[in-house]
Amino acid sequence: MKNIMRILTLVAMALVVGAAAHAQPYPQEFTKTQADSTIAFRRTEITQLQTDLNRVQGDITKANADLAQRMADNTRCRESLYAMLGSDRNGFNAYREQLARAEQELAALRSMSAGQLMQSTARMSALEQQIRSLRDNKLVLIPDHNRRVTALSNGYMQLKHGMIPPNTMYTVGTWKKDRDCLWNIAKKPEIYNDPFAWPKIWRANMETIKNPDIIHPGQQLSIAKTEVTESDREGRTQGDQPRPSRADWGRT
Repeated sequence: MKNIMRILTLVAMALVVGAAAHAQPYPQEFTKTQADSTIAFRRTEITQLQTDLNRVQGDITKANADLAQRMADNTRCRESLYAMLGSDRNGFNAYREQLARAEQELAALRSMSAGQLMQSTARMSALEQQIRSLRDNKLVLIPDHNRRVTALSNGYMQLKHGMIPPNTMYTVGTWKKDRDCLWNIAKKPEIYNDPFAWPKIWRANMETIKNPDIIHPGQQLSIAKTEVTESDREGRTQGDQPRPSRADWGRT
């Protein structure tokens, strides 16, 4: 295409030069023979320029035909690719729109404070579902899609982990001095400030606590610093309060 444009430029320049030459006045002593010779030469030039112009126009026509063919081939290749991935052009466009919306939502959530994020669990869950949908679609196999979905998924996980404060550790004291049992530990303001949340502590430490009625001084309990839900309050028997073990009663 660059060569064609270069030829067109040269042809245009030659036409301008020829027109300028015709515009120049001939000397008064210009003879008929000289005039005929000049006219014949100019006609030859015009014929040559017309030939060059026709050739360039033919090259342009061929280049346009080649471009149209390549575009058609590219379209067929894309449609074949979409078909292999169980989709079509509309599905491809819809996927890219969904991907763009998910990226915009992640950016919006990232701009929030930790407190705002804790109040945006519904939006976080919706974004997670969007990412799952994008990841489950075969169109994710397209390299650009795969790169963007991977970055989206990684960004979401980083954001989600940042929302959840790290667990803290609590060292069990004695019953005589600290009155420590799961019920009383959960009731502490710095823990959950809710005695009915004792099953949450038990479930987080079931490898250590086999029986929620029995804990021992010195045990290290992992305390998940997350919001207490109704399911967290559900014990082995609804409403039961774990009792301090008799072994702890005798400890000093």
